[in-house]
Amino acid sequence: MGKEKLIPIFAILVLLIGSLSTIYTYAVQLESDFIEINGEDYTIEDLFSLGKEKSFEDFSGVSLEDIIVNIGIENPKNHEYNIIGSDGYQKTVKWENIENGFLTRDKQTIFSDLPKAFRVKDIVKIEVK
Repeated sequence: MGKEKLIPIFAILVLLIGSLSTIYTYAVQLESDFIEINGEDYTIEDLFSLGKEKSFEDFSGVSLEDIIVNIGIENPKNHEYNIIGSDGYQKTVKWENIENGFLTRDKQTIFSDLPKAFRVKDIVKIEVK
């Protein structure tokens, strides 16, 4: 086959792969009104009633430290916390980071001591390790 026939076939193949990966990404996203923390489900209102408000830059929310302490995690300083978003994006943080972090009303984590890459959006789960 000549180049004239191969180039359109490759272009169609690339477009097909891109379309399928986009469909897959949207299909695996979880929708939930709850955030699971250490095996228990909490609404955003439940979590906001557990702590005091903090702010950083243009963001504000409830202290992650207050949330973890008030839901009864034993020895919270001895754990790491894996924060998972609805799209599967996840970051693991230490207690020192939790002390400087908060959860916004739109279920996003903000950490004043970590880069923006640690801002997990649309959180569905926080695992205590």
